[in-house]
Amino acid sequence: MANKILDPIFRLYDPIRYSFNKKKEDYIIISPTVGSKSQLHDGGRITFEINSLSNWLLLSDAYFRCDFKIKDATQNQVPQTNTTLENNFFPSLFSEMVLEAGSNPIETIKHPGEFDTMLKTVLYPKDFDSVSGWIPDVGDGSILKEPVRNLANDADLARVRVVARNTIERVGRAVNHGFEKRVLQYNNVVENNRWGNYVNWKLYPLFDLLEHRKVSIGLPYKIHLQREINDDKIFFGENGSHAKLEITNLELFIPVITPSIEVETKIFNSLTKDIEIAFLHRNTVGSMTLTGESTTWPITNTIKPARYLIVGFKNLPDSQTNNNNVFRVNQTQDPLIHKVQVRLNNDNYPNQPLTINPTTKDYNELYRNYKNICELFGNLPQFEYVDFALNHPIFCFDLSAHHEDLFKTGVNINIHIEKTQGDVTGYCLLLEEAKHLIKIADRRMIRIE
Repeated sequence: MANKILDPIFRLYDPIRYSFNKKKEDYIIISPTVGSKSQLHDGGRITFEINSLSNWLLLSDAYFRCDFKIKDATQNQVPQTNTTLENNFFPSLFSEMVLEAGSNPIETIKHPGEFDTMLKTVLYPKDFDSVSGWIPDVGDGSILKEPVRNLANDADLARVRVVARNTIERVGRAVNHGFEKRVLQYNNVVENNRWGNYVNWKLYPLFDLLEHRKVSIGLPYKIHLQREINDDKIFFGENGSHAKLEITNLELFIPVITPSIEVETKIFNSLTKDIEIAFLHRNTVGSMTLTGESTTWPITNTIKPARYLIVGFKNLPDSQTNNNNVFRVNQTQDPLIHKVQVRLNNDNYPNQPLTINPTTKDYNELYRNYKNICELFGNLPQFEYVDFALNHPIFCFDLSAHHEDLFKTGVNINIHIEKTQGDVTGYCLLLEEAKHLIKIADRRMIRIE
């Protein structure tokens, strides 16, 4: 029996354990500063200041609650086309997000919509709460031509036939249940001529500091959001849509934990030295328009050990259409991405490029890399092969096997891309090993370096 484990039901003398560490959990609610609230509709910087220095804050579970209404931008009515909001639309309302801790800027994220979507594609499970705004497209990624709920009770026979024909067509192809869910969740009449609802968008996983899922006390924080008025980017639907988003309220909810006296005393007594935080830094390299059929994209030079690299591509905006604003490799027209090769100091990594063939719908290597990186983070992939290939084709590279000495003197990271004729925008996210230091003085957290 020495090497065998006794089943728990037979461990008669094991005590039942309970945790009484927390006396209470609550939220503090932070509104935008008075001078910045008007920027919600005009465009500009919106600031949230967190100065609750005597509370134990769990910033890793904080979220923005955004209440909104949808209307037609040209008429005082709800949009007449079959339109709703994009998946994960909230971070795309901003061109930049900045997190400050203890008066030090800790992290600046440009293009937060694109990079938050990349991270959630890898880090989120299949059953994530749709209230967060994460309701991804599936199936063929198309809009529904005729939502059945729009059929009036007194509809004539011709109208019924149109709806029936379109319904059969939707069933005949891989229907986009993500679009259906967003229509049902967002396109609710809240007052005359307005649709509306709300989302609770979590700060994690976009900000790397929040990988440190611990309470903090005594540290002031600030979050800056650079509002971008971009209704053409956040809506997805039929051509000719003039939908407009109206934010009615935006607040930051932060969990406040009240520990037991015993735990609080124990924590204060332990605050005698600085706290080191190891995390994966989100190096949001930014975006680049790729024009040639064979292009080398210089990403960055870094001395931090690079672990993972994720790349996504978007077709350039087309004013004649209202396509969904997701990472997509066009399957029917140029430009078509064929090969993506990462290079570290001019050495191919890995040796062979990641190759796909959109024409024959061959995304095997692309999906294999995506599946592997999900599993490295302890997640099962939330997308099956077809849904990933048609709607969420991001290019994932595990760089962890590089030589330990490679980054000591700095490494140039480049991406070589081969594609067909036409311009495309590339977005690159590099996850690097990094550390923060929480400075302690007089048993208080005073700043983060």
